[in-house]
Amino acid sequence: MTGAKTRPLTIRLPARAVERLHEHANTVKGRPTAIARELILAGLINGHSREQAERMLTIERRLAAIDQQVQAVSRKTEELSVSVERLLAMFEALLQVLTGEHSKENSHHE
Repeated sequence: MTGAKTRPLTIRLPARAVERLHEHANTVKGRPTAIARELILAGLINGHSREQAERMLTIERRLAAIDQQVQAVSRKTEELSVSVERLLAMFEALLQVLTGEHSKENSHHE
């Protein structure tokens, strides 16, 4: 379906079905509309195992790509955190020197 033209479709569902879509979406960190779309498409290709397998592979590839992106963001966040800690330590040291606290501390130790 990637690259294929899509058209909007409005459907009515019982309130409980909508609640279940929202619950499932929260579980998989998705949107209810995406869950509904996947369920409808899976139902339409039911019995066509090759099409289902291709869709599952596409979904798996997308999830793998997202996982790699999340790991990269996590590493970058950790690197930035270390840099911020270093900058904060340098700022505090500079502040001590500028306010004379550093020299006062040294004179107390002598």
